[in-house]
Amino acid sequence: MEAVFQVHDYNGTLVTLSRQVWEDKILSSDPGGHPEVAPYLDEIRRAIADPDVAFESTRRRDVQLLYRLGVGKGRYEGLHVVVVVKYVQGPEGLRGYVSTAYLTRKIYSKGRMLWVRPDLLTA
Repeated sequence: MEAVFQVHDYNGTLVTLSRQVWEDKILSSDPGGHPEVAPYLDEIRRAIADPDVAFESTRRRDVQLLYRLGVGKGRYEGLHVVVVVKYVQGPEGLRGYVSTAYLTRKIYSKGRMLWVRPDLLTA
């Protein structure tokens, strides 16, 4: 699997964004694709490595939603980047795989909060 990037998440787990997911799913113009995130690749990486907020999915305990808040620009100004990461226990230990990324106005608050960047609590 060719990677667009690999980065350690906020817990030190290696997370991969595969070229296939990036090109065929995230950047797809098909329904379910999010080509508007193309210019946000660096923010996607930062959302994994240093998220502002992280939630556990309400549907799957092995999936997390990682946020960078208010990073949208231009017509997307003020929107948040969300990266959905699925974690898998394999022979080499726990690994994460990006399943999608998108922009949103809302913060997913139904799942269990796993992480808040400390300086956000004092802001």
